[in-house]
Amino acid sequence: MARVDLQHIGKSYPGLKALDDIDLVVNSGEFFTLLGPSGCGKTTLLRTIAGFNRHDSGQVLIDGRRIDNMPAHRRNIGMVYQDYAIFPHMTVADNIAFGLVTRHRPRREIAERVTRALDLVQLGGHADRMPHELSGGQQQRVALARAMVINPQILLMDEPLSNLDAKLRVELRDDIRDLQRSLGITTIYVTHDQEEALVISDRICVMQSGRVHQIGSPHEVYSRPATLFVASFIGAMNVIPDVPVGTGGTLQFGTGLQLLPALAGRTSVTLAIRPENVILSGRDAADGPAIALEGDVNKVTFAGREAFYRLTCGGTLQILAHVYRPDQRQLEGVGTRLGLAFPLARLHAFDAADGRRIDLAP
Repeated sequence: MARVDLQHIGKSYPGLKALDDIDLVVNSGEFFTLLGPSGCGKTTLLRTIAGFNRHDSGQVLIDGRRIDNMPAHRRNIGMVYQDYAIFPHMTVADNIAFGLVTRHRPRREIAERVTRALDLVQLGGHADRMPHELSGGQQQRVALARAMVINPQILLMDEPLSNLDAKLRVELRDDIRDLQRSLGITTIYVTHDQEEALVISDRICVMQSGRVHQIGSPHEVYSRPATLFVASFIGAMNVIPDVPVGTGGTLQFGTGLQLLPALAGRTSVTLAIRPENVILSGRDAADGPAIALEGDVNKVTFAGREAFYRLTCGGTLQILAHVYRPDQRQLEGVGTRLGLAFPLARLHAFDAADGRRIDLAP
């Protein structure tokens, strides 16, 4: 286990700032995920830690020791790639043993550690198989075993599940998390899949355009997004831009006026609410103050235990509402007008100019 400190990391390419003053800490034994859309800098940051990319500014430390000038092969870091990167001409056992052979470990030790690694990734009995005889999930397990067999201080994983089908992704992500917990190895994981990040991580770092927007637990980044980008990127979110704000922070939206002192001095604000927090008339009552409005149902999507309502409010505003355990009567709502409530306790507000979170709580 090891702690990773990234201090003011910067990296630029012609016409592009790939990493913009990245400053974060990954705690010893933590499963830390870098999450963001393609091109946000997450893989560049991972490769910087591994030693494959050279940063322009800042420093990388492992357990307080600077490793900026240390070559990749001396950093004691295991790496699992998106495309497996296993050698097609080698057996499973030889692939896993590769890092130990290059480190000139004794033959008996190599055999023992390879056997142990195979058992860890549930591939016992596959030692003599060739890569083309394995499924995609099994090949990724080989890659995982090869990264772990060297007993690295840190395990880096770059979109390791993106080439697998949906069922295998779920199965392997759970196995990876269980294995990481059992070994206690510090792991930094890159993905663009929000659900994957929420399920697998101790903490998540949400990135966009080379910058960190928020670092927090899965619950924190989902329930209290620090910016409008985080709110929109992680999970479904209803976003309502350019909502007028009157004197003293009076929110001029829906029926009635809501006084929110945190908005005092502003002329407009961006509001957001999760679909599961939108209350439809005839369902649950709002717990506490709420914004009330009406909408016309234009689409209902039934998904067994749940349903999604698409409503048009005020002619143009589209609102998605998530209903649990819908009954037949509720599914026949297309074309009807329903009342909606946005509980203030579940409402998010963001600065109309820079997208930063505004805390509405007094």
